Amino acid sequence: MDPDPATRAARAARTARTPAVSTAPLGRAIDRLVEPTVAAVLGCSLVAGLHPGRDGRAVTYLPGRRVIGVRVTVDRVAIHVVARYPAVLDDVARQIRAAVAPLTAGLWVDVAIEDLAIEDLTVSEPPSRDRPPVRVFD
Repeated sequence: MDPDPATRAARAARTARTPAVSTAPLGRAIDRLVEPTVAAVLGCSLVAGLHPGRDGRAVTYLPGRRVIGVRVTVDRVAIHVVARYPAVLDDVARQIRAAVAPLTAGLWVDVAIEDLAIEDLTVSEPPSRDRPPVRVFD
């Protein structure tokens, strides 16, 4: 049974639509975006390093290697970091977003702070079976 003219016109209009033009990176453009993003993140003073994420999925696979801590898809960049203690976590995220903004224009940037690096902690005496380690700030 042939549909009525209004149904045919609506179907033709749906199929004739052109897809929206995207400025998101694709293929090799994603590969070229990863390394500068990593460099920008590691250049942040509040970032101690990159982290693979809680489930290990914050990874970008490049030819022959994996880049841990940054995952770039067609519409977003996920950045997983270890922050330096003491840092306000909002400041860490703000600093990272500002650092990668020129590289990720048009993409959503997710920042996940997975851990804190506490470099100023020392163990005052070795732990024993009866006593846990005592940690002191220098």
